[in-house]
Amino acid sequence: MNQSPKFIVYNHALVIKDNQLINRKFIVIKGSEGQIEFTDFHKYIKSSNNTVRSISDDGNRRFDFVVKMLNYVFFNRHLSKLDDLTVPLIQDFFNLYGQGELPGDSRGRAKSTVEACISAVMDFLELFIKDRKRYCSLKIDDFYKFVPFRDKRGMTRQKKVPVFDVLYSENRRQIFRDMPNSAFEMLFEHIATYHKEILMLVSLSAFAGLRPAEACNVRRTDSPLGPGLIFSTYEGEVEKVQIDLRHELCLRSDLKSTGRIKKERLQTVPLMFTDAFVESYNNYMAYLTGKQYESDFGALSINKQGRALTYDSYYQKFRTIIKKEMIPKYLASGDDETVMYGHLLLENNISPHVFRHWFTVQLVLAGVDNVAEIMAARGDSSPDSSLVYLQNKGELEKQYRKVSSHMFDYFSWAAQEKNRNEGERD
Repeated sequence: MNQSPKFIVYNHALVIKDNQLINRKFIVIKGSEGQIEFTDFHKYIKSSNNTVRSISDDGNRRFDFVVKMLNYVFFNRHLSKLDDLTVPLIQDFFNLYGQGELPGDSRGRAKSTVEACISAVMDFLELFIKDRKRYCSLKIDDFYKFVPFRDKRGMTRQKKVPVFDVLYSENRRQIFRDMPNSAFEMLFEHIATYHKEILMLVSLSAFAGLRPAEACNVRRTDSPLGPGLIFSTYEGEVEKVQIDLRHELCLRSDLKSTGRIKKERLQTVPLMFTDAFVESYNNYMAYLTGKQYESDFGALSINKQGRALTYDSYYQKFRTIIKKEMIPKYLASGDDETVMYGHLLLENNISPHVFRHWFTVQLVLAGVDNVAEIMAARGDSSPDSSLVYLQNKGELEKQYRKVSSHMFDYFSWAAQEKNRNEGERD
Protein backbone atom coordinates (compact mmCIF):
# COMPACT_ATOMS: atom_id res chain seq x y z
CA MET A 1 0.00 0.00 0.00
CA ASN A 2 1.37 3.45 -0.93
CA GLN A 3 2.02 5.90 1.89
CA SER A 4 1.76 9.66 1.87
CA PRO A 5 4.95 11.60 1.16
CA LYS A 6 6.94 12.70 4.20
CA PHE A 7 10.27 14.13 5.26
CA ILE A 8 12.72 11.61 6.71
CA VAL A 9 16.36 11.60 7.84
CA TYR A 10 18.71 9.91 5.38
CA ASN A 11 21.91 8.53 6.90
CA HIS A 12 25.07 8.24 4.85
CA ALA A 13 28.10 6.41 6.27
CA LEU A 14 31.67 6.77 5.09
CA VAL A 15 35.06 5.70 6.36
CA ILE A 16 37.98 8.13 6.48
CA LYS A 17 41.59 7.69 7.59
CA ASP A 18 42.40 5.18 10.35
CA ASN A 19 39.07 3.44 9.68
CA GLN A 20 37.13 6.15 11.49
CA LEU A 21 33.41 5.85 10.79
CA ILE A 22 31.65 9.10 9.89
CA ASN A 23 27.88 9.43 9.63
CA ARG A 24 26.28 12.30 7.78
CA LYS A 25 22.57 13.05 7.86
CA PHE A 26 20.44 14.64 5.15
CA ILE A 27 16.78 15.60 5.05
CA VAL A 28 14.95 13.99 2.15
CA ILE A 29 11.37 13.61 0.99
CA LYS A 30 10.24 10.01 0.74
CA GLY A 31 7.59 9.68 -1.96
CA SER A 32 4.45 7.57 -1.90
CA GLU A 33 6.21 4.78 -3.82
CA GLY A 34 9.40 4.83 -1.76
CA GLN A 35 11.51 7.09 -3.96
CA ILE A 36 13.54 9.81 -2.20
CA GLU A 37 14.30 13.39 -3.17
CA PHE A 38 17.14 15.26 -1.46
CA THR A 39 16.61 18.75 0.00
CA ASP A 40 19.15 21.30 1.20
CA PHE A 41 17.53 21.71 4.64
CA HIS A 42 20.47 19.92 6.30
CA LYS A 43 22.64 23.03 5.87
CA TYR A 44 20.47 24.90 8.39
CA ILE A 45 21.08 22.42 11.21
CA LYS A 46 24.02 23.44 13.34
CA SER A 47 25.78 22.09 16.40
CA SER A 48 23.91 22.70 19.65
CA ASN A 49 26.97 24.27 21.32
CA ASN A 50 29.12 26.22 18.88
CA THR A 51 30.49 26.34 15.38
CA VAL A 52 33.53 24.19 16.20
CA ARG A 53 32.52 20.54 16.39
CA SER A 54 33.98 17.08 16.09
CA ILE A 55 34.17 15.53 12.64
CA SER A 56 32.13 12.62 14.01
CA ASP A 57 29.23 14.88 15.08
CA ASP A 58 26.22 14.04 12.90
CA GLY A 59 23.68 16.46 14.38
CA ASN A 60 22.23 13.78 16.62
CA ARG A 61 18.53 14.32 17.51
CA ARG A 62 18.37 17.84 16.06
CA PHE A 63 17.58 16.37 12.64
CA ASP A 64 14.68 14.38 14.10
CA PHE A 65 13.16 17.45 15.73
CA VAL A 66 13.39 19.50 12.53
CA VAL A 67 11.89 16.69 10.41
CA LYS A 68 8.88 16.52 12.74
CA MET A 69 8.38 20.27 12.31
CA LEU A 70 8.68 20.08 8.52
CA ASN A 71 6.22 17.20 8.26
CA TYR A 72 3.71 19.09 10.39
CA VAL A 73 3.82 22.43 8.56
CA PHE A 74 3.99 20.96 5.04
CA PHE A 75 1.80 17.87 5.18
CA ASN A 76 -0.57 18.57 8.08
CA ARG A 77 -0.97 22.33 7.67
CA HIS A 78 -0.33 22.28 3.91
CA LEU A 79 2.31 24.99 3.78
CA SER A 80 3.48 25.40 0.18
CA LYS A 81 6.97 26.75 0.94
CA LEU A 82 8.92 27.40 4.13
CA ASP A 83 9.27 31.09 3.26
CA ASP A 84 5.60 31.46 4.22
CA LEU A 85 6.00 30.05 7.73
CA THR A 86 4.19 32.01 10.46
CA VAL A 87 4.54 32.32 14.24
CA PRO A 88 1.15 30.64 14.95
CA LEU A 89 2.28 27.61 12.92
CA ILE A 90 5.47 27.32 14.98
CA GLN A 91 3.58 27.76 18.24
CA ASP A 92 1.03 25.11 17.26
CA PHE A 93 3.79 22.67 16.41
CA PHE A 94 5.61 23.13 19.74
CA ASN A 95 2.41 22.75 21.76
CA LEU A 96 1.26 19.65 19.88
CA TYR A 97 4.72 18.13 20.16
CA GLY A 98 4.97 18.84 23.89
CA GLN A 99 1.58 17.31 24.61
CA GLY A 100 2.02 14.31 22.34
CA GLU A 101 -0.79 15.36 20.01
CA LEU A 102 1.02 15.42 16.68
CA PRO A 103 -0.34 12.89 14.15
CA GLY A 104 1.09 9.51 15.11
CA ASP A 105 1.95 10.56 18.67
CA SER A 106 0.53 8.75 21.65
CA ARG A 107 2.28 10.29 24.65
CA GLY A 108 3.45 13.54 26.16
CA ARG A 109 7.08 14.47 26.61
CA ALA A 110 9.37 15.57 29.40
CA LYS A 111 10.22 19.25 29.75
CA SER A 112 13.88 18.64 28.83
CA THR A 113 12.87 16.93 25.57
CA VAL A 114 10.51 19.76 24.62
CA GLU A 115 13.23 22.32 25.36
CA ALA A 116 15.69 20.38 23.17
CA CYS A 117 13.15 20.38 20.34
CA ILE A 118 12.54 24.12 20.72
CA SER A 119 16.28 24.82 20.65
CA ALA A 120 16.87 22.70 17.53
CA VAL A 121 13.93 24.15 15.59
CA MET A 122 14.69 27.76 16.52
CA ASP A 123 18.34 27.39 15.52
CA PHE A 124 17.20 25.87 12.21
CA LEU A 125 14.76 28.71 11.55
CA GLU A 126 17.32 31.35 12.49
CA LEU A 127 19.77 30.10 9.87
CA PHE A 128 16.99 29.66 7.31
CA ILE A 129 15.69 33.21 7.81
CA LYS A 130 19.17 34.72 7.56
CA ASP A 131 19.72 32.84 4.30
CA ARG A 132 16.26 33.67 2.91
CA LYS A 133 15.73 37.16 4.38
CA ARG A 134 14.75 38.59 1.00
CA TYR A 135 11.94 36.06 0.59
CA CYS A 136 10.93 34.88 4.07
CA SER A 137 7.96 36.63 5.66
CA LEU A 138 9.02 35.51 9.15
CA LYS A 139 11.49 37.60 11.15
CA ILE A 140 13.74 36.29 13.91
CA ASP A 141 12.35 38.74 16.45
CA ASP A 142 8.87 37.44 15.70
CA PHE A 143 9.34 34.13 17.46
CA TYR A 144 12.21 34.29 19.98
CA LYS A 145 13.89 36.60 22.47
CA PHE A 146 16.97 36.47 24.67
CA VAL A 147 16.68 36.08 28.45
CA PRO A 148 19.49 35.94 31.03
CA PHE A 149 20.19 32.80 33.08
CA ARG A 150 22.90 31.42 35.32
CA ASP A 151 24.80 28.37 34.14
CA LYS A 152 26.19 25.57 36.34
CA ARG A 153 29.28 27.66 37.12
CA GLY A 154 27.23 30.63 38.28
CA MET A 155 28.01 32.70 35.19
CA THR A 156 25.28 34.88 33.71
CA ARG A 157 24.55 33.99 30.11
CA GLN A 158 21.86 34.58 27.48
CA LYS A 159 19.59 31.96 25.99
CA LYS A 160 16.93 32.01 23.29
CA VAL A 161 13.35 31.34 24.31
CA PRO A 162 10.10 31.57 22.33
CA VAL A 163 8.11 34.79 22.68
CA PHE A 164 5.06 32.61 23.41
CA ASP A 165 4.34 29.97 26.05
CA VAL A 166 4.76 26.30 25.14
CA LEU A 167 2.67 23.65 26.87
CA TYR A 168 3.84 20.11 27.55
CA SER A 169 2.61 17.05 29.41
CA GLU A 170 4.97 14.56 30.98
CA ASN A 171 5.36 11.11 29.50
CA ARG A 172 3.69 8.85 32.03
CA ARG A 173 5.05 5.65 30.55
CA GLN A 174 7.67 4.41 32.99
CA ILE A 175 10.88 2.73 31.99
CA PHE A 176 12.17 0.94 35.07
CA ARG A 177 15.82 1.24 35.96
CA ASP A 178 15.93 -0.04 39.51
CA MET A 179 16.66 -3.75 39.64
CA PRO A 180 16.99 -5.69 42.91
CA ASN A 181 20.31 -7.47 43.30
CA SER A 182 18.49 -10.81 43.43
CA ALA A 183 16.91 -10.07 40.03
CA PHE A 184 20.24 -8.87 38.63
CA GLU A 185 22.01 -12.04 39.72
CA MET A 186 19.32 -14.23 38.10
CA LEU A 187 19.45 -12.24 34.87
CA PHE A 188 23.23 -12.20 34.67
CA GLU A 189 23.50 -15.92 35.35
CA HIS A 190 20.83 -16.65 32.72
CA ILE A 191 22.65 -14.59 30.08
CA ALA A 192 26.05 -16.06 30.98
CA THR A 193 24.61 -19.56 30.62
CA TYR A 194 22.19 -19.34 27.70
CA HIS A 195 22.98 -16.10 25.82
CA LYS A 196 26.76 -15.77 25.86
CA GLU A 197 26.67 -13.78 22.61
CA ILE A 198 25.65 -10.69 24.63
CA LEU A 199 27.62 -11.50 27.80
CA MET A 200 30.30 -8.87 27.20
CA LEU A 201 27.74 -6.23 26.23
CA VAL A 202 26.09 -6.76 29.60
CA SER A 203 29.42 -6.90 31.45
CA LEU A 204 30.68 -3.70 29.85
CA SER A 205 27.65 -1.85 31.22
CA ALA A 206 27.30 -3.64 34.58
CA PHE A 207 31.01 -3.62 35.48
CA ALA A 208 32.38 -0.65 33.50
CA GLY A 209 29.37 1.69 33.23
CA LEU A 210 29.32 1.87 29.42
CA ARG A 211 26.18 2.90 27.61
CA PRO A 212 24.75 -0.06 25.64
CA ALA A 213 25.56 1.52 22.27
CA GLU A 214 29.12 2.22 23.42
CA ALA A 215 29.52 -1.41 24.47
CA CYS A 216 28.73 -2.42 20.88
CA ASN A 217 31.75 -0.38 19.75
CA VAL A 218 34.32 -2.31 21.78
CA ARG A 219 36.97 -4.27 19.87
CA ARG A 220 38.89 -7.45 20.69
CA THR A 221 42.37 -7.27 22.16
CA ASP A 222 43.84 -8.47 18.83
CA SER A 223 41.84 -6.14 16.57
CA PRO A 224 43.94 -4.78 13.67
CA LEU A 225 42.36 -1.39 14.47
CA GLY A 226 44.04 -1.47 17.87
CA PRO A 227 43.12 -3.27 21.09
CA GLY A 228 39.68 -2.37 22.38
CA LEU A 229 40.46 -3.88 25.77
CA ILE A 230 43.78 -3.27 27.51
CA PHE A 231 44.68 -5.62 30.36
CA SER A 232 47.50 -4.59 32.72
CA THR A 233 48.90 -7.52 34.69
CA TYR A 234 51.33 -8.03 37.56
CA GLU A 235 52.72 -11.47 38.35
CA GLY A 236 50.03 -13.09 36.22
CA GLU A 237 47.11 -11.24 37.84
CA VAL A 238 45.05 -8.57 36.08
CA GLU A 239 45.40 -5.34 38.01
CA LYS A 240 43.73 -2.93 35.63
CA VAL A 241 41.38 -3.07 32.65
CA GLN A 242 40.89 -0.17 30.23
CA ILE A 243 38.42 0.13 27.36
CA ASP A 244 39.35 2.17 24.29
CA LEU A 245 36.44 4.39 23.30
CA ARG A 246 38.59 7.21 21.96
CA HIS A 247 37.28 6.93 18.40
CA GLU A 248 34.13 5.57 16.82
CA LEU A 249 35.49 3.20 14.19
CA CYS A 250 33.94 1.18 11.40
CA LEU A 251 33.47 -2.35 12.78
CA ARG A 252 31.39 -3.92 9.97
CA SER A 253 32.11 -4.57 6.31
CA ASP A 254 28.68 -3.17 5.39
CA LEU A 255 29.61 0.15 7.10
CA LYS A 256 26.57 -0.11 9.36
CA SER A 257 26.99 1.79 12.62
CA THR A 258 26.95 -0.41 15.71
CA GLY A 259 26.00 2.47 18.01
CA ARG A 260 27.20 5.92 18.98
CA ILE A 261 29.94 6.76 21.48
CA LYS A 262 28.50 9.62 23.49
CA LYS A 263 31.84 10.65 25.02
CA GLU A 264 35.09 9.54 23.44
CA ARG A 265 37.46 8.38 26.18
CA LEU A 266 39.71 5.68 27.62
CA GLN A 267 37.44 4.07 30.22
CA THR A 268 38.84 2.23 33.25
CA VAL A 269 36.96 -0.62 34.93
CA PRO A 270 36.63 0.24 38.65
CA LEU A 271 38.83 -1.95 40.84
CA MET A 272 35.82 -3.32 42.71
CA PHE A 273 34.53 -4.81 39.44
CA THR A 274 37.83 -5.97 37.91
CA ASP A 275 37.61 -9.62 39.00
CA ALA A 276 34.02 -10.02 37.81
CA PHE A 277 34.84 -8.31 34.51
CA VAL A 278 37.84 -10.57 33.87
CA GLU A 279 35.83 -13.70 34.69
CA SER A 280 33.12 -12.59 32.25
CA TYR A 281 35.71 -11.90 29.58
CA ASN A 282 37.37 -15.31 29.97
CA ASN A 283 33.98 -17.03 29.85
CA TYR A 284 33.01 -15.11 26.72
CA MET A 285 36.30 -15.68 24.89
CA ALA A 286 36.01 -19.43 25.55
CA TYR A 287 32.56 -19.25 23.94
CA LEU A 288 34.06 -17.49 20.88
CA THR A 289 36.65 -20.21 20.26
CA GLY A 290 36.30 -21.47 16.69
CA LYS A 291 33.64 -18.94 15.69
CA GLN A 292 34.16 -16.98 12.49
CA TYR A 293 34.29 -13.18 12.66
CA GLU A 294 35.31 -10.26 10.46
CA SER A 295 39.01 -10.25 11.30
CA ASP A 296 39.64 -6.97 9.47
CA PHE A 297 37.64 -5.22 12.19
CA GLY A 298 37.88 -7.44 15.26
CA ALA A 299 34.62 -6.51 16.99
CA LEU A 300 34.28 -8.03 20.45
CA SER A 301 30.56 -8.84 20.32
CA ILE A 302 29.38 -10.47 17.10
CA ASN A 303 26.23 -11.93 15.57
CA LYS A 304 25.80 -15.33 13.91
CA GLN A 305 27.26 -13.95 10.67
CA GLY A 306 30.42 -12.83 12.47
CA ARG A 307 29.62 -9.14 12.15
CA ALA A 308 29.61 -6.68 15.04
CA LEU A 309 26.35 -6.65 16.95
CA THR A 310 24.43 -3.39 16.59
CA TYR A 311 22.66 -1.68 19.46
CA ASP A 312 19.28 -2.24 17.77
CA SER A 313 19.89 -5.99 17.59
CA TYR A 314 21.12 -6.04 21.18
CA TYR A 315 18.07 -4.12 22.38
CA GLN A 316 15.62 -6.44 20.62
CA LYS A 317 17.36 -9.56 21.94
CA PHE A 318 17.40 -8.14 25.47
CA ARG A 319 13.68 -7.32 25.35
CA THR A 320 12.89 -10.87 24.13
CA ILE A 321 14.96 -12.39 26.94
CA ILE A 322 13.16 -10.30 29.56
CA LYS A 323 9.67 -10.88 28.23
CA LYS A 324 9.81 -14.55 27.30
CA GLU A 325 12.44 -15.98 29.64
CA MET A 326 13.10 -13.82 32.69
CA ILE A 327 9.62 -12.67 33.73
CA PRO A 328 8.44 -16.30 34.14
CA LYS A 329 11.59 -17.05 36.17
CA TYR A 330 11.08 -14.02 38.39
CA LEU A 331 7.43 -14.90 39.02
CA ALA A 332 8.40 -18.48 39.93
CA SER A 333 11.12 -17.34 42.35
CA GLY A 334 10.86 -18.12 46.03
CA ASP A 335 12.04 -14.60 46.90
CA ASP A 336 9.20 -12.13 47.51
CA GLU A 337 11.20 -9.14 46.25
CA THR A 338 12.03 -10.92 43.00
CA VAL A 339 8.42 -12.02 42.47
CA MET A 340 7.25 -8.42 42.98
CA TYR A 341 9.82 -7.25 40.46
CA GLY A 342 8.51 -9.80 37.95
CA HIS A 343 5.00 -8.40 38.36
CA LEU A 344 6.30 -4.87 37.77
CA LEU A 345 7.92 -5.99 34.52
CA LEU A 346 4.56 -7.24 33.26
CA GLU A 347 3.45 -3.61 33.01
CA ASN A 348 6.74 -1.70 32.66
CA ASN A 349 9.66 -1.87 30.24
CA ILE A 350 13.36 -2.08 30.98
CA SER A 351 16.19 -1.61 28.51
CA PRO A 352 19.89 -2.59 28.58
CA HIS A 353 20.50 0.78 30.28
CA VAL A 354 19.39 -0.96 33.48
CA PHE A 355 22.90 -2.41 33.83
CA ARG A 356 24.54 1.05 33.75
CA HIS A 357 22.10 2.18 36.44
CA TRP A 358 22.88 -0.89 38.56
CA PHE A 359 26.61 -0.19 38.13
CA THR A 360 26.24 3.38 39.40
CA VAL A 361 24.10 2.35 42.37
CA GLN A 362 26.73 -0.18 43.45
CA LEU A 363 29.46 2.48 43.27
CA VAL A 364 27.46 4.82 45.50
CA LEU A 365 26.59 2.07 47.98
CA ALA A 366 30.26 1.06 48.11
CA GLY A 367 31.12 4.54 49.38
CA VAL A 368 32.05 6.47 46.25
CA ASP A 369 30.78 9.96 47.12
CA ASN A 370 32.84 12.20 44.85
CA VAL A 371 30.92 13.61 41.87
CA ALA A 372 34.01 13.74 39.65
CA GLU A 373 34.83 10.10 40.43
CA ILE A 374 31.33 8.92 39.53
CA MET A 375 31.39 11.02 36.35
CA ALA A 376 34.70 9.44 35.34
CA ALA A 377 33.38 5.94 36.06
CA ARG A 378 30.25 6.57 33.97
CA GLY A 379 31.90 8.53 31.16
CA ASP A 380 29.70 11.59 31.78
CA SER A 381 30.36 15.14 30.64
CA SER A 382 27.80 16.70 32.98
CA PRO A 383 27.60 16.23 36.78
CA ASP A 384 23.79 16.19 36.75
CA SER A 385 23.31 12.40 36.71
CA SER A 386 25.98 11.75 39.34
CA LEU A 387 24.47 14.35 41.67
CA VAL A 388 21.08 12.64 41.47
CA TYR A 389 22.58 9.34 42.62
CA LEU A 390 24.44 10.97 45.52
CA GLN A 391 21.41 12.98 46.61
CA ASN A 392 19.32 9.79 46.68
CA LYS A 393 21.93 7.66 48.44
CA GLY A 394 19.77 7.19 51.54
CA GLU A 395 16.86 5.95 49.47
CA LEU A 396 19.13 3.65 47.48
CA GLU A 397 20.45 2.10 50.70
CA LYS A 398 16.89 1.24 51.64
CA GLN A 399 16.16 -0.35 48.25
CA TYR A 400 19.38 -2.31 47.78
CA ARG A 401 20.91 -4.74 50.21
CA LYS A 402 24.62 -4.51 50.86
CA VAL A 403 26.67 -7.04 48.92
CA SER A 404 30.28 -8.16 48.99
CA SER A 405 33.15 -6.53 47.10
CA HIS A 406 32.43 -8.90 44.21
CA MET A 407 28.91 -7.41 44.14
CA PHE A 408 27.30 -10.83 43.75
CA ASP A 409 28.25 -14.48 43.96
CA TYR A 410 29.78 -14.53 40.49
CA PHE A 411 32.26 -17.28 41.21
CA SER A 412 29.53 -19.57 42.51
CA TRP A 413 27.71 -19.75 39.17
CA ALA A 414 31.01 -19.64 37.27
CA ALA A 415 32.10 -22.80 39.08
CA GLN A 416 28.76 -24.42 38.32
CA GLU A 417 29.16 -23.47 34.66
CA LYS A 418 32.64 -25.04 34.59
CA ASN A 419 31.36 -28.26 36.15
CA ARG A 420 28.44 -28.33 33.71
CA ASN A 421 30.79 -27.98 30.72
CA GLU A 422 33.10 -30.70 32.05
CA GLY A 423 30.09 -32.94 32.50
CA GLU A 424 29.04 -32.37 28.89
CA ARG A 425 32.53 -33.33 27.66
CA ASP A 426 32.42 -36.53 29.69
